[in-house]
Amino acid sequence: MPTFNAEQLRTIGTSIFSGLGVPVEDAELVSDLLVEANLTGFDSHGMIRLPIYSRGIKMGAVKPGAEMRIVEETPTSAVIDGGWNLGQVVAKYAMEVCIEKARNGVVGLVTVRNSMHVGRCNVYAEMAMKEGMLGLMSVNSASYVAPFGGKSKQLGTNPLCFAIPAGEEPPMVLDMATSVWARGKIMVYMARGEELPEGIFMDPDGNPTTDPDWYTQGGVLRTLGAIAGYKGFGLSLLVEILTGILTEAGTSNSDEYRSRPFYGGNGIFMMVIDIGKITDLGRFKSKVDDLLRKVKESPTAPGFEDILIPGEPERRSREKRLRDGIHVEDRTWGDIVVLAEELGVPIPEPIG
Repeated sequence: MPTFNAEQLRTIGTSIFSGLGVPVEDAELVSDLLVEANLTGFDSHGMIRLPIYSRGIKMGAVKPGAEMRIVEETPTSAVIDGGWNLGQVVAKYAMEVCIEKARNGVVGLVTVRNSMHVGRCNVYAEMAMKEGMLGLMSVNSASYVAPFGGKSKQLGTNPLCFAIPAGEEPPMVLDMATSVWARGKIMVYMARGEELPEGIFMDPDGNPTTDPDWYTQGGVLRTLGAIAGYKGFGLSLLVEILTGILTEAGTSNSDEYRSRPFYGGNGIFMMVIDIGKITDLGRFKSKVDDLLRKVKESPTAPGFEDILIPGEPERRSREKRLRDGIHVEDRTWGDIVVLAEELGVPIPEPIG
């Protein structure tokens, strides 16, 4: 796999999006967030998405520059129509609205329909966290997950994300799928030609498989939790209700959702809590610090070197990949090169 530094990938991503008619500011935003996903170890939401988004733009399913409208609102809530704009652009705008709504009261709540894939949810929840607020976000997606005990695609990977500010300690940022894995991780393993770990995937008959090629042949992801998969199933249903029904975006298994071109997009649920209107913000952060320190300092079980707080693995990955570069799957890079050649975009030389 070729290796590039982050700036090389940002530059080619921005140039390709711009060449496809994406407004420059939006092209820079989306490209930056794809590279940030790679840096933090989420290759499933990184440059592997560039050819996919580009295909959506070419077929007219993704509408760069489309108007994003507040269609209903109260002082503390809003319903937004994303106009099928790029999901990162829509979600950033929606979180800005949600933060302002929280300032108007205590809790801000925003729902979004007609948005394309938003990428990693942490980016938007952290926008609230940086304002001294607690950010929560979830989305649904195309159905690739079987219910606990089932074998057919009924649910999206339906991530939940919380971003919580701390004081002296790094913040706690939890961004997780309610399936065992995000769908994009299967795509990464396919692109790399590697077998999956056990317990992740099933073939269409419900038999366990480690072959990622079943992804294009009806394979199904499991819900989070292994033998306790009913817990992940319950969380996934909760997300589906918040993001598919409350938003009117459509549930992952609905005919409406499945009839849309290009994966059906994301229904989005956001909530922001203005911590300082409930308790003293400084005291809150100090108590979060105490909690995280005590957890970090607790004894480790055999086979573990340390205890990692949610968000810590991503920070470690970012430091390493900024130093050593980002590996891009051969198949993914080949697709990017084809796009670059079509649009006359300069192709960078790998650093390794």
